[in-house]
Amino acid sequence: MEQIIFGALIKKLNNSLQRYSEREARKIGITQTQMSIIDFLYRNERQREIYQTNVEREFNIQKSSATALLKLMEKKGLIVRSPSKKDSRYKFILLTTKSRQLADHISAFYQANNDELQRVLGDNTERFVDDLSKLQKYMDEQLKV
Repeated sequence: MEQIIFGALIKKLNNSLQRYSEREARKIGITQTQMSIIDFLYRNERQREIYQTNVEREFNIQKSSATALLKLMEKKGLIVRSPSKKDSRYKFILLTTKSRQLADHISAFYQANNDELQRVLGDNTERFVDDLSKLQKYMDEQLKV
């Protein structure tokens, strides 16, 4: 049996998913990362204020990367940052009218993609998700060492 290299398989799948999303993002004039952040904000902003630290955690990116990304999104008119009602030292992130107009399309794209991936996996979907979660938890623990 050929040796299985999990990291390479996961990386290839991730690259394919990103390229697929990037193709859709280009159609609407944004990047794949901007599309992901718009979707994240759209799904979560009604429940709570979203801060840069939430974006950093959700996308597993460093503070400097998040800062640059959010500044560019703000410059392009996709988000605004507003002082928090809870603590004025912090600014929460809101979608603009421009990005809200894209949000339904983005959400529908991600949902259709998710549905198709679940269809491909069939009865193995739950097991696959559990196994990926185990691998992520393991790697998170390794990073703490």
